[in-house]
Amino acid sequence: MAELGDGLSTRELEVLKAVADGLANKEIAVALSISHNTVKVHLRNIYTKLGAASRTEATMVAIQQGLMKLPGAEADDPIADEGDQPDESPPPNGADLVGATAVAPLQPTRRPFLNRTEIALILVTLVMVLLIGLYGWRAITGAATPEPEPFAEEPIGESRWMTNNRPMPQERAGMAVAAIGLELYGIGGETAVSIVNSVIVYNTSSHVWREAAAKPTAVSDITAAVLFGEIYVPGGLLTDRQATDVVEVYSPANDAWRPAAALPQPVAGGLTLTDGSFVYLFGGWDGEQYLDTVFVYDPAADDWETLSPMVQPRAYAAGEMVAGQLFVVGGYDGRSELSLCQSYDPEADAWTDCPGMKLPRAGAGAATLLNRLYILGGGLDDSGEVTYSEVYDPASQEWQEVNTPALSESLAWTRLGVANIETRIFALGGIRGRALSAETLVYAPFVYQTFIPAAASGDGQ
Repeated sequence: MAELGDGLSTRELEVLKAVADGLANKEIAVALSISHNTVKVHLRNIYTKLGAASRTEATMVAIQQGLMKLPGAEADDPIADEGDQPDESPPPNGADLVGATAVAPLQPTRRPFLNRTEIALILVTLVMVLLIGLYGWRAITGAATPEPEPFAEEPIGESRWMTNNRPMPQERAGMAVAAIGLELYGIGGETAVSIVNSVIVYNTSSHVWREAAAKPTAVSDITAAVLFGEIYVPGGLLTDRQATDVVEVYSPANDAWRPAAALPQPVAGGLTLTDGSFVYLFGGWDGEQYLDTVFVYDPAADDWETLSPMVQPRAYAAGEMVAGQLFVVGGYDGRSELSLCQSYDPEADAWTDCPGMKLPRAGAGAATLLNRLYILGGGLDDSGEVTYSEVYDPASQEWQEVNTPALSESLAWTRLGVANIETRIFALGGIRGRALSAETLVYAPFVYQTFIPAAASGDGQ
């Protein structure tokens, strides 16, 4: 039985190297010609011997103990065979077993003392730094410092929609959008030039955009789900326009990405949802056909399983969790857009029909507020005019129209990113009128009024 501190076997080192390279359990099994269960046994032994609780922690402990190295490291390999020759080629992506001999450090050369010219330049620089610190660059050089544009949200007509002067840094569509705290994360997507892997973050308090760590794999036509403080992004459309089974997870706390177990098959245009315990992926497109599949990811086991399929294959559906049920509405089946509505019960692994939307729509975005499901936009195939959004109340089982000025202007708004923060729904980018958009629009469905009671008079009346 494995115990803490025991050395790793050759096979366990091979498994750990594959983990560091980002391979999922099933991929490791194929690469090493062993069973899936054997991989799990090796991982359990590795965790025990290294005192690690996860794949990432096991990799870091192995690096710290000198069992593995990061690319470019020069430490000797304690387990390398004496007959191994140093490999002068760069290591593959991810950490690699050490097989190269250490490179002798360059000997320092003696440098003469500073000359007068160098001393004068240093003194001038120090004086300039001191003056700028005391009086500012504008006072020293006379250069005008541009004032930052004040933040403003401008109502759109008489609607509850607003636009602000903080658009995304670049037009894009087909990106995943997720909300954590007061920040919106826009991941990947497609620009006018190509499919990208950049991650942009909008702080709804400071109204500032910033860049976060780029996603390892550039993908478009993706959705995301937030589980245990991390953002899960399964599948997507690659730069070669092929669907992928890659699953990558972003940690805002560490501003870093990690791989998760690959999907059972390539999927683009799927709908990613969570029930607070697991991640689900509904439908999509695999490069050849539209899918009715439902996959569920267990983060504890790092594995995907197949659940009861949907009644109809479709991609680019919208949905969210409402009152304990996962709603999947609309979508595209390869022929036309759909108004279909179904809810999935995770505990029973069963589907229930719900009334269809007023309009068929695909490529829409969704958000949940106060147990109501908001579906914004749509109109993926240009077969009809989508002039308004919709909201569904599960209690009354009724759909109602949501006035959407952006749709009135272009009659279609697709592949946008939607997420809510508190009681406001943010709609980012997408395609409007067949043109990419960088706009940040805000929908506030609820209007609150604050009543301040009058102070009592001194006589008690």
